[in-house]
Amino acid sequence: MRRAHRARRALRLAIVAASVALIAPTAPAAAADPVFREISPLPLDGVTSPGSALGTGPDGQPWLYLVSSGSPAVLSVVDARTGERQHEFPLPGAAGSWAVQTAPNGDVYLGTYSQGRLYRWTPGAAAVEDLGQQIPGETFIWSLDIDQDGTVYGTTGQFDAHAFRHDPATGRTTDLGALGAGPENLIARSIAVGDGKAFVGTGATPRLVEIDLATGAHRDLDLPAPARELDYVYDLDLRGSLLFVRATPDGRPQPLYVYDVATGEWIDTIPGAHGLTVSPTAADGTTVYFTKDEQLYRYDLTTREWTATGVGGVADLRGFGFLDLGQDDWPGQSLVGLDHQGGYVVYSPATGALEHRTADAVAAPAPIRSITEGPDGLVYAGAFLAGGLASYDPATGQTRGFAPEVGQAEGMTSHDGALWVGTYPGGEIYRYRPDEPTEPGINPRRVLRLYESAGQSRPFALTSAGRYLAIGTVARNGHPGGGLTLLDPATGEHWFDDVVPGHSVIGLAYRDGVLYGATSVFGGAGGPRPTETDAVVFAYDVQRRVKLWEVAPVPGEGALGEIAFDRDGKLWSHTPVTVFRLDTATRRVEAVRNYGDYPWDTVEQAWVGARLWIDPYDGAPHVVTQGAAYRIDPVTLDRARFFRPASFGFAHNNGHYYLARDPMAWEYTPAERPAARVTAGGEAVVPCGEQTATLSGFGPGELVELWLRPSAHYLGSVRAGQDGRLTHRFTVPGDLPAGAHRVEVRRVQTNASLGAPVTVAPPPPQTGYATVRFGAVDSRVPNRARDNGCTFLDEVWLAAPFTDHGDAVDTVAGLADQWLADGLFSERERGAVVAAAARSDVGH
Repeated sequence: MRRAHRARRALRLAIVAASVALIAPTAPAAAADPVFREISPLPLDGVTSPGSALGTGPDGQPWLYLVSSGSPAVLSVVDARTGERQHEFPLPGAAGSWAVQTAPNGDVYLGTYSQGRLYRWTPGAAAVEDLGQQIPGETFIWSLDIDQDGTVYGTTGQFDAHAFRHDPATGRTTDLGALGAGPENLIARSIAVGDGKAFVGTGATPRLVEIDLATGAHRDLDLPAPARELDYVYDLDLRGSLLFVRATPDGRPQPLYVYDVATGEWIDTIPGAHGLTVSPTAADGTTVYFTKDEQLYRYDLTTREWTATGVGGVADLRGFGFLDLGQDDWPGQSLVGLDHQGGYVVYSPATGALEHRTADAVAAPAPIRSITEGPDGLVYAGAFLAGGLASYDPATGQTRGFAPEVGQAEGMTSHDGALWVGTYPGGEIYRYRPDEPTEPGINPRRVLRLYESAGQSRPFALTSAGRYLAIGTVARNGHPGGGLTLLDPATGEHWFDDVVPGHSVIGLAYRDGVLYGATSVFGGAGGPRPTETDAVVFAYDVQRRVKLWEVAPVPGEGALGEIAFDRDGKLWSHTPVTVFRLDTATRRVEAVRNYGDYPWDTVEQAWVGARLWIDPYDGAPHVVTQGAAYRIDPVTLDRARFFRPASFGFAHNNGHYYLARDPMAWEYTPAERPAARVTAGGEAVVPCGEQTATLSGFGPGELVELWLRPSAHYLGSVRAGQDGRLTHRFTVPGDLPAGAHRVEVRRVQTNASLGAPVTVAPPPPQTGYATVRFGAVDSRVPNRARDNGCTFLDEVWLAAPFTDHGDAVDTVAGLADQWLADGLFSERERGAVVAAAARSDVGH
């Protein structure tokens, strides 16, 4: 019976937190002088040109004009014949441009975003002219058009949706009026000008507004019914008396409507049109070109018929017009169209030839949009607008740019040995496995798209939540709210929950089976002004799929920040200007401190109020907010700035912080600290056997959760000792297949994870019976399993080898007694199992 007792003890889950000699040194050393080290530039450079145009140089050269988004944006002047760059001009104060137009005299106008400034370049000039912010307070120029006299017209957003007129002769800008002030929060997305009228398209409440340029009067034109459901009047082009109108929520293909300005009638609908513009009128005076279904089409302004050219391979064109290339293979006027990544096509209406080319535009340094630690310990970053990913190896300093197909990364996290990335605008979720080759479409692989299924666009918050990946999102542009999505990566099952109606979800943390979230009252860009004023913290039961509670911790503040738990299990967050500590058991705010005012009544958007983590070694909250990084004393809540500028930041398992702002990134060492490490027993273990995870380099008393991946078996929530070390013994689940697995340690104070491999050996063949049997002797009692997947025979053969038959029978009897006590055997079944063991030759 002594062996049976030992076997029963070995099968129980044991959690041992002990001060034993492990890998790392003892407690963290006394703080040394902080060390900052720049690690940028990360290879996130790219050509992203939402706006572009065509024109001619001072000697008639056929030139392309592309504005690469970056910090700052850069205007590239490229020869269309060769693709070679001729000039480049940085645009201080601009992050990019959707609006590039060429005037009749050849001047190029650039409407930009970041500060809403208008620029002009005269071909041959040595510099670009900054014409200033066109509408005070408006930071985004969405579109431009230029009339035959060279007067420039434009539209703005994100708040008041203005149209404006700029007179190059006088330098004067005239405000043509706001089209959606106040709660409508409109964007004036498009403009077309001609015959004394300006036509302006808006969103996210789609309107088509006619402005009489002589009187300034506004008149709404009725849109076709389907267009009124598509959020934005995205593109407008006036060709002769026909206005081409495309409404779409996100720029993807949608119908192109044709409006006769003279008669006031909608005369045509062309399904599936793409690109931001139709071409100017060709030399014949009757033909314009557009794209649909990745083909080039022509439209006859006289007959009002449209036909395919038979040329394919063209889609989302921006700058689109005619140039004389002066080359024999391209006689007369060639049609040239640019995409948003520096590619362009040349089409000859005379010969039907089509050629794809690449413009040598400046790859501007892209601002970092998100940054985190991957499952392999590398630092990963995603770019604003340009998209793509970059990695940095802290051990070697090596960097790598990859995955240009991944869009603007709003959030990242590690889960189940993979890096997960949430991107804008499609609300797409990508999984990247660092231990597998990078291959477009395969690794990273798009797992989920939330735009159509749930109306979500910006996945800011991602965290590991047991079996699930939890995703907090902001709704698509023009729409209020956001929500919570739970994804099971193993099956692809997912569900969306509008967990706090009218709120977006911008922070998530998971602990002890409960998912906690933080919200913002602001929804998608360009959407209605929020009607609520108080952002909330909520608790969500993942298994039951229900919200447990919500509380507004800081009344009057509309956006919380990231959330994390301290070593005492209290939840911290920070709005743009206020820190607080919440007891989730009582839902009471225990501590709060405000550091200044914030313009909640006028701010256009406020999503993630702050980036936040709790330092595991000193217990202090650290936040990145309002362009700087701060350490907060956890007792007094005094806040001390330790770095500026910064927009993003996180704590790495190597003990360093990583901070980023625009294209710059830094490594910060606040003190001499050990790296956190985890190892698991080196030998393979059979199912239901015991394994040990050994942790070192953690914070004193740091709280962590352990999971077995990829099966998502929960192994326990444990604390490190005061020396930052612990061992954790666990039973390998009985239903775990043989092969490679991984112990994953989740650090609740930093939302970081690290892991170690575990190998599971095949179970003994004697354990695989449906009934409890020993050789040929069958008890006919079902070979049931415990909740951990371990069957009765698993436990019996885990105690092998036996010294003799009597030892084997004693072991079976002892285990049967335990199963009887646990309610897994009846008295009869217990007796049948022991009798079968006694009759068998087990142990001989």
